[in-house]
Amino acid sequence: MGLFKSADEKFEQGNEYIKRKEYDKARAAFEKAISKGAADAEVAKIMIALLNLRVPNAQTYGAAANILREKGDMEITFGLFTIKCSQLAAECDAVYSEMVAGGLPQSGAPALKTRGDELMKAAMKFQTTIGMNTLIVPEVYEAKKITGIQKAQGLMAEGKENMAEAVAWEDPKKAAEHLQEALNYRQQLGDANAETRIRNKITQYAKAAACWICGRETTGETLHFVQMPTEVTTMQSKGKSQSVLPSFTGTESIYVCRACYLAISKRADAIAKQYHDVAMRELQAMEARLNQRINQVNSRIR
Repeated sequence: MGLFKSADEKFEQGNEYIKRKEYDKARAAFEKAISKGAADAEVAKIMIALLNLRVPNAQTYGAAANILREKGDMEITFGLFTIKCSQLAAECDAVYSEMVAGGLPQSGAPALKTRGDELMKAAMKFQTTIGMNTLIVPEVYEAKKITGIQKAQGLMAEGKENMAEAVAWEDPKKAAEHLQEALNYRQQLGDANAETRIRNKITQYAKAAACWICGRETTGETLHFVQMPTEVTTMQSKGKSQSVLPSFTGTESIYVCRACYLAISKRADAIAKQYHDVAMRELQAMEARLNQRINQVNSRIR
């Protein structure tokens, strides 16, 4: 009997530590309670799973989801909170999906599309299984009240941005459409900084222009055409263009397609390299002459 009393005392001690927010001690107490065969050993396992979520990663959330899913609508008391296991299981499952998606590569169109799709799937879990309810873990450990809908909106925005970048090179207008959806989600969250960033990118991706040099029409500023500084005279600005699309902005820059821009840049680099090579050869020759004179002076001194 003494053994079981000691185990149960360890369990109660774990609860007291939680109330004092001494979580490491609480975890150790619950582990002792389990090893000693406490009557509430199954509850202690749930408490440990919840304590593990203080350091969020996919592994701890996946493990917690598996443990909690088996408990159904069972309720536990965690400090000042009464938590339904099924509700916390749904949250852990959604966060697990979020973390797996967030860890996917963020470079290359196929990888970005996959990441965007997975983020959207995670968002739907938050929206459908949690909805307007407040997320448990952020409220317990950080006193933050975040609803499932708010979490879903943030993930949907991020997912749509990934999808936009996945198609940007092939279809800038489609990318702008994805970004418009991302903007709508950011507006609902009141994220002003993200709104400004996305608006600027929408403007760039949806913009069309004609290349000043070759006349080719293209869409997607910073992707398929760029601005180059120059000087556009009044006569040139009034001259007839082959395209109805703009080929210059103001009098200090022109629009140049990526092909022309890179042709100019690469040729400029090649010319610069030639000058650099000539200069280096001259420096090496000068160094050789100086070394020769130094050797002559040293020979005379000796």
